Amino acid sequence: MKFNDIFKAWLFLFLIVLLASPAFSAQKQFTPFITITEVYTDNFHRTRNNKDDEFSTIYQVGLSFGMIDKQNSFFIDYSPNYTDYMDKNEYDSWNHSISIDAVLQPSKNTILTFSDSFDRSLSRTVRTNTLERHDTNTGTASLRHQFGINDYFSLSYTYAFDNYDTPNQDEFKTHRPSAYMMYWFTPHFGLDLNGSYSKTDYEISTDDLETLQGDLRFLKKVNPRLDAYVKYAHTYTEQIAGDHVVYNPSIGFDWRPTEDSGIALGGGILFQEYENNSNYDSERFFLEFDIYKNFNFSRRNTLSITGSSSYNDISEEASSLGFTINYQAGFLHTYRLTRRLSSELRGTYNLSEYDEPVVGRKDQTLNLGAGLVWSPLRWLSFNLSYTFTDFNTDSILEDFQEHRAFISTTLTPNEPLQTNSSSSRQVLENRLFN
Repeated sequence: MKFNDIFKAWLFLFLIVLLASPAFSAQKQFTPFITITEVYTDNFHRTRNNKDDEFSTIYQVGLSFGMIDKQNSFFIDYSPNYTDYMDKNEYDSWNHSISIDAVLQPSKNTILTFSDSFDRSLSRTVRTNTLERHDTNTGTASLRHQFGINDYFSLSYTYAFDNYDTPNQDEFKTHRPSAYMMYWFTPHFGLDLNGSYSKTDYEISTDDLETLQGDLRFLKKVNPRLDAYVKYAHTYTEQIAGDHVVYNPSIGFDWRPTEDSGIALGGGILFQEYENNSNYDSERFFLEFDIYKNFNFSRRNTLSITGSSSYNDISEEASSLGFTINYQAGFLHTYRLTRRLSSELRGTYNLSEYDEPVVGRKDQTLNLGAGLVWSPLRWLSFNLSYTFTDFNTDSILEDFQEHRAFISTTLTPNEPLQTNSSSSRQVLENRLFN
């Protein structure tokens, strides 16, 4: 499925929702914007020693339409941009980004959601550190039904793909149905159960994957905001090169001080077994955490932190590298200096371990940045930003450091509606990690 097919499908869905727009009687808004960004990097090719600086200009327009009422919402955003390099004209390119989010609540206890994000871009690959043109897409439809005060179940289906213009080992498509349930036997004891099946097909390799994943947590409520848990997770991946099994018992706690923040922290042993590569069988400690918290020190001063750990049969950013263990954390501090001028400090750390036999690769990336945002008029804003990147790897790629700066000008007639299907955490992580 290519860009034109996806765009036609979304346009059809958009017309259907538009015809049914009386259901969205509260707010409707169409918001265009224009952004021009000047970018400088001192290490365009991201190498250790042979650094080459480069300037580029990005011309971007955006079209955003939203409808929202108390129970339902629909948002569609389309943002094409053209990147023009000063010296390296062979990398000049058009890029496209489209996203759609819809929420429908047919009854008090049932919610239906749909989201899809499509990107066509010239971007740098994780596996080879080269610029490649490709299409990525992730779409998810889900249903959640609540059948008790704290009891609910959800069903979802995700389809994702990565298609390259030039044949590439990382090209894939994945289908993943999943289910989740939270149930409390008594006010103090409960469980949650999570399960999924995924089928991943590669364009070049014949070593397609079929993966069953599941985990079970027994919960003990310590107080209304704090649960202790004992957990067991199991992953089975069937592949031509040899089946891969992961066993992961753990213990920890889940603290939710507010509805939109919390800390889940635990630890356990991650056992891995490879059918045809027993030399790569391993036992290791795995720290599982899922953290998100906003600190509002004052009306001017805020700090947001986020972090998580995970492992999966593939990384969608480099699917050919196989089984991946990932840790990531980040923060964003904003301070409003004046009514129209704000400053920010931000930082992220990412550790990716590609633990597949023969691959055995570890990447560490540190990003630190600062910026100023000035909005002299309601429809006009300027953004000045700087980022330092330090990348270290034990693969055949080179370590590198990069200093990057940009200044952008944005014109928009009004503030777009805020989608209630994208949480403040999603907005923060898109800002920090994408």
